[in-house]
Amino acid sequence: MTMRTAFCLAALTASALAQTSDPWFSTFSIIAWNPDTKELGVAVESRAFGAGAAVPYAIPGIGAVATQAAANRLYGAKAITLLQKGLTPAEVVKRITDEDTGRDSRQVAVIDIQGRSAVFTGKTTLTHVFAGHVTGKNFSVQGNTLAGEEVVKAVAATYESTKGSMAERFMAALVAGQSKGGDRRGMQSAGILVVRPIPPGSDSTVERVVDIRVDDAVDPFKELRRLLNLTMAGTHAQQSAQLAKESKFADALAEQKQAVEMNPRNEGTHYALAQRYTQNHEFVNAIVELREALTIQKNLREQASADPVFAPLRDFVEFKRLIQTP
Repeated sequence: MTMRTAFCLAALTASALAQTSDPWFSTFSIIAWNPDTKELGVAVESRAFGAGAAVPYAIPGIGAVATQAAANRLYGAKAITLLQKGLTPAEVVKRITDEDTGRDSRQVAVIDIQGRSAVFTGKTTLTHVFAGHVTGKNFSVQGNTLAGEEVVKAVAATYESTKGSMAERFMAALVAGQSKGGDRRGMQSAGILVVRPIPPGSDSTVERVVDIRVDDAVDPFKELRRLLNLTMAGTHAQQSAQLAKESKFADALAEQKQAVEMNPRNEGTHYALAQRYTQNHEFVNAIVELREALTIQKNLREQASADPVFAPLRDFVEFKRLIQTP
């Protein structure tokens, strides 16, 4: 066998191993449970492609899982099934890792709806500079291949001290972790997943309150922040619509203003803001916002013309001009 042939065979063998082995997610993540909102979630940042798709797993009303390092993506479904059977997170983590011959290269965290959490960090993972975790009330932070312990400490402290929705707290916590060095190799991907049970009697079919990720970017946080704003704009718009149904028009207006601020390029947010202004008898502002909506999407003219909310505007010359077909 020639040296060149041996080299080629070695390269092919290495390539085959690379294709069959689990990708390594040099990662820090946080899993959490909010007993007030019934939300479960996972947030992650990594110097690896697609961490936001691979690491988080959560099912409303049951639990959340983060699988990383040499991520075993079967852990998520297995862990949830075991939680459903009544096992504690500690028992779940022991079961799924005991059954996994590759456990020494894994890191996995599990949390349930009692706020109990458990983390496993394999022996091989511990050799990758810093790997470890910090556990708090209703959350756990874990990571590997990190700049140091201060990364997980910063994520934990920021999550605890930040106000707002779980997703907003996750975003702040990830940024804090990166400020302490994050993944020692740099940044590439990030993701946030938040789930919540559908309330009884709700018309909604959405359990994933926030489900966003950036697979590959020099600064994934910049794009993740933009995507989170778009998601939260939808949440504010939904709250605005509900408040309007309850005739709480001033509060509905405030919510819809936030929706427009977070998603200014969407015609629907401007259209709804025009409705809220009309309901608050701010007719000039209503026409301004309706004009903006129609500038973005002219096909809304017919809808606006027939919309009963805009009845008080129909005698305004400017309103008539807006809904005229060109």
